[in-house]
Amino acid sequence: MSVRTFAVVVGLAFLLGGGAILFVMLAVEAPSGSLIPCGNGLGFGFDEPAAAAVGQAYVDICADLRHRRLLWALPVIGVGALLLIGSLVSSRNATRR
Repeated sequence: MSVRTFAVVVGLAFLLGGGAILFVMLAVEAPSGSLIPCGNGLGFGFDEPAAAAVGQAYVDICADLRHRRLLWALPVIGVGALLLIGSLVSSRNATRR
């Protein structure tokens, strides 16, 4: 396997892994034991009025969880994109030495 092929495979893995990190659903457990859905890393699936009905603090907790998820996912997606772009832009002759 050439270095270029390896970079494409690893870049795709990082890109898909980062996307999966963004779309996995988040939830917070309330003291009563019920789960409060916080949506995914992009905020889809978050019902703010339902979370506010349990307690206003849960809205802030869900926002913090989504923010932390973004802080992990975006660099992973960025590394994957850089590896893919770098492997596609690099010349084929450079890897055949």
